Amino acid sequence: MGCSFSGLNALYDVVNGGGDVWINENRFRILRQLGEGGFAYVYLVKEIVKDVATDGGVGGIAKKVKDPSFVSDDGTYAMKKVLIQTSEQLELVREEIRVSSLFSHPNLLPLLDHAIISATQEGSGNHEAYLLFPVHLDGTLLDNAKAMKAKKEFFSTIDVLQIFRQLCAGLKHMHSYEPPYAHNDVKPGNVLITHRKGQPPLAILMDFGSARPARKQIRSRQEAVQLQVWNVSLRVCAWGSWGKPSVGNSKCTDQMANWTQSPIP
Repeated sequence: MGCSFSGLNALYDVVNGGGDVWINENRFRILRQLGEGGFAYVYLVKEIVKDVATDGGVGGIAKKVKDPSFVSDDGTYAMKKVLIQTSEQLELVREEIRVSSLFSHPNLLPLLDHAIISATQEGSGNHEAYLLFPVHLDGTLLDNAKAMKAKKEFFSTIDVLQIFRQLCAGLKHMHSYEPPYAHNDVKPGNVLITHRKGQPPLAILMDFGSARPARKQIRSRQEAVQLQVWNVSLRVCAWGSWGKPSVGNSKCTDQMANWTQSPIP
């Protein structure tokens, strides 16, 4: 899935004060902001279908989504807007889009559509990326844990185990690719929770901005340092052995990709 460049978003930002956004040929109205972090903002948006009769009652985005279960009944979605100021940031966003487009699993958040547009005059280097996802308004595992703690409530043991099982299933799917992928940022803030009546919560892992191929060949201390700088959680690897000439074929594999997620004291 490639990145598309268009001036339509910039045009509608000017005309509507940022109220409407085009992602390729589909138009969405921003309802409210859901969150933000760094150079990224997440909004609740609603698809605007010009002519329902012409579309046969099916919105434009529904025609592009392969799995109909991802199509919203009321036309609402989550849209991530990323402000891009450098070529390095642009490449990182392109990589996030590429990786997010790979996976199809009920416990991994699917990317439904995307667009990258020039935010200012041509040649300035500034861009904006728009990524469209299904919306989960029950919040993240972190949000839920904080709210429950304030009320002195807790997840049941069964729910905790079910959430853990679902995350493992999603990660297993990522590891099934060739090459296998490591998420590299598994944390409560990146786990969406949807409460279901009479069932355990649905857990969905999101944010693949740090996901990379899990298997890396470490041939020198310099390569080991570069890898550690990129992901400090990998310091649990045999740091001392990386500097030894006899360890010219050390490997970081997908077997390490999960238990290195949490900081090690």
